[in-house]
Amino acid sequence: MKSIPQRVCLLLICILFHSIVYGQAVKSPGTLMPLADVLKQLTAHYQTNFLYEEGNVRDKKVNFSSETLKDKNIEQVLTGLLSPLGLSWYKIDTKNYSIFPVRDKKQSLKTETGQGISTAVDSAGTGKITGRVTDQKLQGLEFSTMTLLRAADSAVLKKVLSDTSASYLFTAVKAGEYRIRASSIGYHDAFSPKFMMEDGGSLTLPPLLIEALSKTLNEVKISASRAVVETKSDRFIFNVENSAMASGNSIQLLKSAPFVKVSADNTVSLQGKKTMVLIDNKPVPDASLESILETLPAGNIAKIELITQPSARYDAAYGAVINIITKKSQVDGLTGNIRAEGSLGEYGRSDINAAVTCKHKALTVFGTGGINRQDELFSINTEKILGVSATPEILQMNLRRLGHDKSYYFQAGADVELGKDQTIGLLVNDNVFKLNGPWTSVTSFHKQGSGIDSVLNTNSSFHVNQSTFTYNVNYHLLADSGKNELTFLTSLTPFRHVLSQDFPSVLLNSSGETIRTPATYQTINTTAINIYIAQVDYLHQFNHRWTIETGLKYQETYSKNDADYLVNNQGHLDRDPAFSSNSKLDEAISGAYGVLTKNWASDKLQAGLRVENTKTVYTGYYSHNYLNAFPALLYQHTFNADYNLSFSFKRTITRAPYYDLVPYTVFNNQYTIEQGNPALKPEYDNIYTISTNVHKLNISFNYTAGKGMFAMLPSKEDYVNNVTYSSLQNLNNSSDLNLNLFYPLQLTSWWGTQNSGAILGHNKVEGTILNASYALSGFYSDFKSAQIFTLSKKVKLQLDAYYFTSYKQSLSNYSGYKNIDAGLLIDLFNGKGQLRLSGNEIVFKRNDYHQDQYFTGYTSRQVYNTDSRRASIGFTYKFGKSNIKSSNKKLGNEDVIKRL
Repeated sequence: MKSIPQRVCLLLICILFHSIVYGQAVKSPGTLMPLADVLKQLTAHYQTNFLYEEGNVRDKKVNFSSETLKDKNIEQVLTGLLSPLGLSWYKIDTKNYSIFPVRDKKQSLKTETGQGISTAVDSAGTGKITGRVTDQKLQGLEFSTMTLLRAADSAVLKKVLSDTSASYLFTAVKAGEYRIRASSIGYHDAFSPKFMMEDGGSLTLPPLLIEALSKTLNEVKISASRAVVETKSDRFIFNVENSAMASGNSIQLLKSAPFVKVSADNTVSLQGKKTMVLIDNKPVPDASLESILETLPAGNIAKIELITQPSARYDAAYGAVINIITKKSQVDGLTGNIRAEGSLGEYGRSDINAAVTCKHKALTVFGTGGINRQDELFSINTEKILGVSATPEILQMNLRRLGHDKSYYFQAGADVELGKDQTIGLLVNDNVFKLNGPWTSVTSFHKQGSGIDSVLNTNSSFHVNQSTFTYNVNYHLLADSGKNELTFLTSLTPFRHVLSQDFPSVLLNSSGETIRTPATYQTINTTAINIYIAQVDYLHQFNHRWTIETGLKYQETYSKNDADYLVNNQGHLDRDPAFSSNSKLDEAISGAYGVLTKNWASDKLQAGLRVENTKTVYTGYYSHNYLNAFPALLYQHTFNADYNLSFSFKRTITRAPYYDLVPYTVFNNQYTIEQGNPALKPEYDNIYTISTNVHKLNISFNYTAGKGMFAMLPSKEDYVNNVTYSSLQNLNNSSDLNLNLFYPLQLTSWWGTQNSGAILGHNKVEGTILNASYALSGFYSDFKSAQIFTLSKKVKLQLDAYYFTSYKQSLSNYSGYKNIDAGLLIDLFNGKGQLRLSGNEIVFKRNDYHQDQYFTGYTSRQVYNTDSRRASIGFTYKFGKSNIKSSNKKLGNEDVIKRL
């Protein structure tokens, strides 16, 4: 088996060698290409974004070759490409450039970063003109083109761009009569009155007001030259607005994202790594993940960042991050949408949600809310073989749960601009989840080779009430044109969870006659957790492409858990101390990080270190205090516009969920009991990644070496009473080696495809279960292919196919799955409405699978079935003005809230 990883490494080396040779060899002579396509190549090569009005770029072509980029900086390349087309550029910051037309093509324009765009610079002039440009509501307009005109004939003398405070400055102006023209995307041109300038004088003009286009921003399409999926050095960016699946809910959308797996229980992972899910940089708690994502419409999402190689800035608990960026309006007035969807499988479900943003001058108020109702069917058929005798005891259990699910999600917040570069914000999130219904089980007993001896019928019921709230205050400062950025936040997150069950049962013989009626028992598990966060982050951008990020974080968690086991004793319930407990757990984590990034013309180096001190006190049991360091490293070399190679390393920690650190007890039935494990220790992983991009093909090689992996496995067997006790346990060493690829392909003008997955993987884990040592390893492969058909400007069809082989995980064997989903998207009412018809698992079923475990004295097979094959219809209606993405806010409780 030791030769297997070596063979995979050899395969990867061959691929990379071929890629390098191929990447170096592909050097085509200059060809005539659309300017928009060239800008996409510049984006990939220089890791920058371009902002332009699409009409200024459409139909323009340039003679371009990747050799053009060799030994040239971006300013030289842009000047050479744009000047012959009558276009020019302005450097907003190191990562963003604006492109705009030159009005007077007879004069050569010279770009001077930070000084504006100037023509006919007259060194004899010494005068200075300053002013400010605003809209009709006196809101400053940054990066507007300001042109100095000679009053007599309107000849263009100089051009500058307004800065981040909407101010502009003309220098070296001779005496004479002038006027100023202001131009900005989405606005009419405006002209100042004529004015006289004295020789050597200094003049401050009144604010120049310009009027928005009468048909609002909907009439001006702004493009950032982005494909459906962009490939960056440490992440993929899934631009949802360009996707055919930009409707439905977020879970449906995530299933179609590259490298994302959504399991039957809605566990979300990226490239198989432990994954943090954020919405606008705010964490989504695991306990509320499904209901939140199902009430968040895909139409409200602007893009999804799939961060496969996160830096030390992110909490050390995760090897990958999915950040869902939603749309919020920065246009004055009211903007929003409302969405309704219904689906039907064996049972039905319905969703309704809405989002609204209202902006007036410096105040922005926003809110989202959703309601989901469904009947959720879940069943497990289990066969357990207990004991080591020649005729072991066999239990066959059929468990069926029909849950009546109601979930409510609400978010409200406000941002106040204290100045052009300062914002203070308030944010409140809440998610309320209620689930109840019958939980029936039929358990039969017999010896191996013999007929059924007896049957236990249990008609239990269950009730779940859960709520998660987050209250947040944040402050953001951006200074010196983005060279300095400061963020401070503090938050409080209370979490409450109550699970109650009752278990009336009757024991029958093989003929169906009653043997006895066991005493009815009831369990109540109550959890209360309060989380307090304070965090500050600072970024400074030096000259010569150096950037430093640093920050501090403190979080304190108070957890209280009560487990009550109540037995019916002659008509009243008595608490059984053997299965009851009251627990208190306090945890404080202090962290600091630093990240240093250097960008050269063809290379990027990022090195970071995060240090965390953890203090845990479990009242009456133990007290732990430990310090950990978590380094992170990323290096990327770009050979040309079509080829790059990168390497990264990150060390992570996974702390146990708070709930599992206390001795709780949950009965699935009388013979399957889950318990907490106060002896749990953190899991540590070292993650290594080699990645390369060859044209549109991305190949990544990931290796994870871990120690202390968590797994829910048998912890004790009561062979006399046939009871299995399970708990979350630490395993020993684990490893995962996989080769991933992503390849988008546009087959025709109306047919595109996106393909991703782990084409080959091998994992291994070792652990001690029931006082015996075990090891399990195996190969696996998974693949996802999306076929996107643009049937017309208003109709899109998408087919998603999935295939996952059988695999090994946490000392268990899992069957694989395959299925095909389909969605039809129809734009209505001039783009304001969207109708979506879809079918999930129309061919095969992905959420029906089995799990096998083989240990000495314990063997089991569990077959899972869910009501996941469904037909859906949904409609979204957008109202108000155009949406422009706002800056994102973090809550800072990304790590801690995932452990709820």
